[in-house]
Amino acid sequence: MLSRHDPATNRWALVRWHDGVVDTLPVAQRAVPFDADAGSDAAGNPVVVYSRCESEPPIQPLAPSADWELARGCDVYELALTGEARERKLTSASSASQSETTPSMWRGGLAFARHADGGATPKLLYLPRGATKPRRLGGGSVQTCASICAPAGVHRGIDQLDIGPARAAFLWRMTGGNVYGTGIVWELRAASLKGGVSTQVDSGLISGACGFGLPSAASARANPIAYLDAGAECDKTETQFATVDAVTGARGLAPTPGGLATGAAYDGATLYWLRVTGPPADVPVPGAGSCSLATARCELVASSPPAFDAQPARRQGSPSDVDVVRSGFGYRWVRGPLGTKLLRPPATVPCALSGQAAGVATAARWSGRRSVRTLRRDRGGRTRTIGSPQTRSLPAGYYTSTKLLHCGDSMRVTYVVTKGRSTGRSSFTVARAPAPKR
Repeated sequence: MLSRHDPATNRWALVRWHDGVVDTLPVAQRAVPFDADAGSDAAGNPVVVYSRCESEPPIQPLAPSADWELARGCDVYELALTGEARERKLTSASSASQSETTPSMWRGGLAFARHADGGATPKLLYLPRGATKPRRLGGGSVQTCASICAPAGVHRGIDQLDIGPARAAFLWRMTGGNVYGTGIVWELRAASLKGGVSTQVDSGLISGACGFGLPSAASARANPIAYLDAGAECDKTETQFATVDAVTGARGLAPTPGGLATGAAYDGATLYWLRVTGPPADVPVPGAGSCSLATARCELVASSPPAFDAQPARRQGSPSDVDVVRSGFGYRWVRGPLGTKLLRPPATVPCALSGQAAGVATAARWSGRRSVRTLRRDRGGRTRTIGSPQTRSLPAGYYTSTKLLHCGDSMRVTYVVTKGRSTGRSSFTVARAPAPKR
């Protein structure tokens, strides 16, 4: 399934490649490349799902899609790829007051992003086969915004989304605020279709000095998740096929032979990808409109999935300063002793990625003169200090982090607050979940 730029209309058509033949599907063209995903309905028949919007989002040069969070009046549609090709609106996923974009269907189950028009953060929703009410899945990080931020330019969105039998893989975009680089960053994340906190498996940004990194085109058909890894140390862009295990974090890489890749999709034992053979300096890769440039010289390639070379584990962290409370990771501010507010960690943090330690954030804030020490007591009885004693409060709190090394580990976090000669304590237990199934 592809979007093809029509120079005569300067719009995009939805086209299909099947058995060596490319045909244009009977749906109206649009001003941006489609957020289309080919999948299967409840009966196992092939379908394609996509959005239609009253107001289309903008396309940016180096981004894998339009910025869907800026679209308005969007609903989800389905087109059968067998029998009569009739477009139909999926009313169970479409709302009158909000926008739905980037849908993906697997055997009748439908995932999609929903945002309020003008809203800053979308919801990732999943509508199981036969259900009428969607389930919310874990989303991505919410960046902090210091006083110098322009709130109107700070938002988040889902650029791409794909679901399989067990999880969703999605590309989470953060724009503005305290993000690193030039102001746009990405997190590649995996979310269980049962719900719960999602797992970051890769990230990308556009450097303010030189180079970029961008994961895209993720496939959740199996674990490990397959995707495209694009980047440049400075001027030379390179792309590679990549995999990452959503449970352990183990990674694999394989070259894209004969040129750069700007898109990829898996269908059974076949990998379909768009190869750009034009000058890489003239073509932003990957980009929503890469192949619409005259210099791109794109070609559709079908090949067997490559053999992936195992790579060292890469520590994952958001390419931004993160508000752990607003991000939905289970943290919340609670009243502490002696006029403090304490960051209460979740009772359970995810195991994944199991090949890495899990960080647990702590913080406190107050007004006036206080001192706050943070202690951890492990299951074996050892007690130690987390960070340094905090003697002044910052508006968002002063974050320190500690780690649970193994799945199933637990600890007790204690805040010790001192005001003059008075001392108060508050304690919270945090456990790391057992190792999940693959």
